[in-house]
Amino acid sequence: MPELVKQKKSQAEEIDELMAYIEQGGSIGMEMEKKLEDMPEKYVVLLVINKDKYDLLIANVVKNFAKKGFSGIFVSLNKSSEELIRMLEKNGIGCSGLFVIDAVSKEESRSKASKNISYVDSPQDLTEMEAQIIDFAKDMEMGKSFLVLDSLSTLLVYNAEKTVEKFVHGLGEKMKELGFKTVFTIRSKTRPEIMDVLIQFCDKVVRSEPSINP
Repeated sequence: MPELVKQKKSQAEEIDELMAYIEQGGSIGMEMEKKLEDMPEKYVVLLVINKDKYDLLIANVVKNFAKKGFSGIFVSLNKSSEELIRMLEKNGIGCSGLFVIDAVSKEESRSKASKNISYVDSPQDLTEMEAQIIDFAKDMEMGKSFLVLDSLSTLLVYNAEKTVEKFVHGLGEKMKELGFKTVFTIRSKTRPEIMDVLIQFCDKVVRSEPSINP
């Protein structure tokens, strides 16, 4: 009888652990990791997402890279660097190997820039944004680094469509030359004709599902 009780308790604990894992986004992380399997050593991916569990998905993209020992660059167009780091840490991601380019914080609200955080005055300043990305990237290990830019939808609010398309094409090519794995995110409600052009510049399009189904 004691052994039976012990066995039931063990099964309950396993179920609790599994449910906690799923609630923390583990299933989403596994989905994303599977979708990026069999990709070349360097690539450009367009990640199409909607608002449902948005932060959780972004966190798991970073987590999948981090657990493989990658260092990375995160261009944040939707959150301040403080908010981004807080969100990642909440999802169990250490940020010591992450460089953040913050295009959200106003000058008066910026924390003091550090070796891991830099600022761009506006999402319209694509030249400065690219320069800072390349500046971080040049000192990172080829083949063990990633770039996440979140998101192209924000860039399209502040810039002409043709400008964003040119930026994505040029930056994607440069990052592949540097041996990076690059993920551009975009909202699922982006107009199809814009999406069709951007897709041409990417090696793969990933639509997160079933948890996040655009």
